[in-house]
Amino acid sequence: MTLKLLCLLLFVFLVATVYASPTSHSESNTELDDPTALSSFVGLRSGSNGYGAIGQLSFHHPDSAFGHNSFLQFKDDFETVHLRHFSIYKPTGTGLFVDAQRNNTNPIPINRASFGAIQVIPVTETLRINPALLYGSTWTDDKRARQSLFPDTPIITLYSFIRWQVSSDWFVNLVPQYTYSVGGKKVRLFELVTQVGHNITEEATVSINADEDDNFWLTLKHAL
Repeated sequence: MTLKLLCLLLFVFLVATVYASPTSHSESNTELDDPTALSSFVGLRSGSNGYGAIGQLSFHHPDSAFGHNSFLQFKDDFETVHLRHFSIYKPTGTGLFVDAQRNNTNPIPINRASFGAIQVIPVTETLRINPALLYGSTWTDDKRARQSLFPDTPIITLYSFIRWQVSSDWFVNLVPQYTYSVGGKKVRLFELVTQVGHNITEEATVSINADEDDNFWLTLKHAL
């Protein structure tokens, strides 16, 4: 697994170096921890729920009205894989949001995949709210569990990303998310990630994160 991870990070670095449009240093240190910002980076995470790795590739052209972010995260000692993609229409801040995850930490592996729309709303110069609405499904590959405990289940997710730029070097992010099922297994799941971060340099950030289950972890990111 470690060798595969190193190969993946090397691939991310090479592709980003060749294809990603350069981001100025003044932009990069405020955008690495904003999921809808057009930035490319690699990083590591470690905490009470294990260690992992993260990476994001941004594809955009200065003359194009569209920007694209593809984000990949391994967490829970690489037992959980999370893929997220945004395609944003820059003049209005409206975009397509695709989210997928596979969790192998439980006795029954759980998959989740959704797609929907997101809107970037700048409230003030230092406060931004990005609400999103997604529709998708959650399921398991375990045939026995699928028949008895966990049938294929359509879900709707209400997602929001709230960013407060406290100063040029400090920021606070809140990511509340509520998922409920419209059939199949009953799902009523509230998730909340709180992040307090600091810009170490113009190309690197560090943040302390916590979630609703009292997990906490440290994240380091470096721009590409």
